Amino acid sequence: MSSKSTHRKIKSLYIWHRYAGIIAALFVLVLSITGIALNHTERLKLDSSFIESEWLLDWYGIRAPSEQTAYPLNEHWLIHLGDALYLDKQPIAGHYTVPIGVIAFPHFIAIAMSDTILLVTYEGEKIEQLGSLQGVPSGMKKMGQLKDGQIVILASKGNYLTNRDFLSWKKQESAADVTWIESNRLPDELKQAISQRFRSNELPVERVILDLHSGRLFGSWGPMAMDIAAVILIFLAISGTWLWAKIILRKKQRRRQKKAIKH
Repeated sequence: MSSKSTHRKIKSLYIWHRYAGIIAALFVLVLSITGIALNHTERLKLDSSFIESEWLLDWYGIRAPSEQTAYPLNEHWLIHLGDALYLDKQPIAGHYTVPIGVIAFPHFIAIAMSDTILLVTYEGEKIEQLGSLQGVPSGMKKMGQLKDGQIVILASKGNYLTNRDFLSWKKQESAADVTWIESNRLPDELKQAISQRFRSNELPVERVILDLHSGRLFGSWGPMAMDIAAVILIFLAISGTWLWAKIILRKKQRRRQKKAIKH
């Protein structure tokens, strides 16, 4: 093989090596940045921070449940969506079943569910959660009030009377003159805001970075692109080593030729 032919092949390989390096640079940059971030998940709080971008939430197919239960409370709204409760736009910490009734008192709000009664402030902070140990009847279905303000609960075993501290319960045979608390339609503006708030708590930043690192963020083609990038990196490693070896050999040959000329 002539030296000119060898030179052309080396030059051609060098060009391919250079362009492959440019292509791989983007993948290496993504892998490096996401890899460093994932190694410091706890410090960066990636597992407790959530994506709020609507287009990214849409890309992942994250939707708010279509069914919402809402109760008006004077100037406020109590909303149940999924397994979350919101007081207006403020989420109440915890996971809850659908409320069967809500009553507003001067300093707190009582939220009745099937087997528990939750007491919260008007800022959405939990005060106490009452259950069977405090005498709360199981299988609650409705919540209402008598004209004198006493609270009536319709449970699986009948009607019960209780006071505002929910610590004293009395079985009642009749449920006459009870004003049962009913849910209502949520205003469209608030409904949209709550749906967005719900979605913004569903996608951790860690998952997005992990999907970007693996290529899964871009669907079925993403991992394939990462595989191609891996092949390019292998090509760069082999071709780079080969080019380096050729350059070293050529330098040695030149030194030998120079020595031969001198002698």
